[in-house]
Amino acid sequence: MLDRYGFEPAREAPDRVRLRNCPFHPLAAQAPDLVCGMNHAFLTGYLQGLRAPAVQAILAPSPGECCVELQDATEDGEGAAD
Repeated sequence: MLDRYGFEPAREAPDRVRLRNCPFHPLAAQAPDLVCGMNHAFLTGYLQGLRAPAVQAILAPSPGECCVELQDATEDGEGAAD
């Protein structure tokens, strides 16, 4: 799904997937907070729909890439129950 929508996912580690592209890059250049918030909400909802509590979408801005990455939900201490 992430490939199909243009996010260009890349596994950087066993517990982390970086999204190499923002499908809304032209708009993100003008309104990064809006687009990053939208991408974060979209990917969080997608993971919830998949019932994947062990994975979380986090904001992790990096120049030229999507500001969201997917990682192990226990990595920051929040745990899968949140």
